[in-house]
Amino acid sequence: MSRNPVAAEVKASIIIVAWRLVDELQECLDDVAASIDAPSHEVIVVLNGSRPETSRIAHEHPVVSKVIERFANIGFGAACNLAARSAVGTNLIFLNDDARVDRHWLAILVDAASTNHGKSAIASLLLNFDGTVQEAGSRLLSHGGTVQWGSGLTRAEAERDGLLAAREVDYGSAAALLVKRADFEWVGGFDPIFEPAYFEDVDLQLRLRERGIQIWLEPHAIVLHHSGQSTQNDRWFRQFAANRSGYRFIERWGDVLSSAPAADDPPRELSPVPVQRREVIRDGSLSEGDDSPFVALTIAHDYETWLSNQLDQLREFHVEISADPDAPTRRELIDRLHDSKMRVHELTVRLSDVENRGPFGTMKMWVGTRLNALTRSRLYRSVRRLD
Repeated sequence: MSRNPVAAEVKASIIIVAWRLVDELQECLDDVAASIDAPSHEVIVVLNGSRPETSRIAHEHPVVSKVIERFANIGFGAACNLAARSAVGTNLIFLNDDARVDRHWLAILVDAASTNHGKSAIASLLLNFDGTVQEAGSRLLSHGGTVQWGSGLTRAEAERDGLLAAREVDYGSAAALLVKRADFEWVGGFDPIFEPAYFEDVDLQLRLRERGIQIWLEPHAIVLHHSGQSTQNDRWFRQFAANRSGYRFIERWGDVLSSAPAADDPPRELSPVPVQRREVIRDGSLSEGDDSPFVALTIAHDYETWLSNQLDQLREFHVEISADPDAPTRRELIDRLHDSKMRVHELTVRLSDVENRGPFGTMKMWVGTRLNALTRSRLYRSVRRLD
């Protein structure tokens, strides 16, 4: 759906991927609508397998220019690519649905992009809701981990340490990130190999940097952010996704990570990314998550293996703690096991996106049946041991 005709020269396309959140999405859109001195912009909301309440807000909020609906959650990166293909703004701004933006945020962010000679992607200053810093840009570490600059500091402390100056960074969170549309298309957008989640924004910005595009922090573009709010109830699946994507990230960028600065080196030290170190990973087309029907099935196989290992470890964990008075209670352990079963349901929803792909629909049913049988079997044996 498209509405609210936009100006001929749109400076920014704000892309919001919505899944479960309701009140947070409403507040996010209200904040964007209340922007002061905002340049011409459009707001695109991708309903990523969203619940009806979330869909209603997106369709009814007056600030929303376009609504794109997907019946299944295709992942953050694929959803952003889908929105970017229909965007008309000079700049793409990726904004989480659990973010609250300052009234001057949009104007400051777009102005920062226009005054950097066309060379930069711009990261926002992310704050926690208690006013402390969540992230003032981030640093990559040699083992693939990251440092969120200023995390947990007061703004005064971060200012004292020189973290709230406009400066180049390794990358900034896609919770509130501006990238020029032409540059985003040039490097092929978010790479689907990082589905279902994690590291897709870091990988994108390293690919921008190897094409000579700098990533800058704009400390006056302020955003309050509920970190991880959209997925906070999916602990097991989040752990699986982080492990899976982290491995792929290290595999791709190991040579860059090997020269990364130490965590406590000065902020001006960046991970060296040689310009045009390799060919562009894709040809400039933006994957919408549907281009490869094997993506969801590969995730299913990986998750089946990972979940099987986790359930085995939980069973062994019970044996190890049976004589430990400080160990988790029987009820807590059973809750952890049943939490694993709930993650299978999350995967079943994810796999529904391949149902209409001819023979892949049959494969989906096969994978789903295997996962459910596996989990029921492991849960039954583990709970019986607890009895």
